[in-house]
Amino acid sequence: MMKDNLEKEAYRLRFEYFNTYEKKENKWHETYKKHQLYDVVVKSLDYKFHEIGQAMPKLLEDIKT
Repeated sequence: MMKDNLEKEAYRLRFEYFNTYEKKENKWHETYKKHQLYDVVVKSLDYKFHEIGQAMPKLLEDIKT
């Protein structure tokens, strides 16, 4: 995936965690545990909504594409 697509996908997974899987977080983890961006998205959960725009690009730098 290109870097822009990775970032969009990471935001989408994070959005799903907080919206689609609310109160079913374990199901989200089970669904995405083998996804390329799983570790990045899990780390992003440590950041508040207003911080994620700056944090996500930094977290994605750790990905070897």
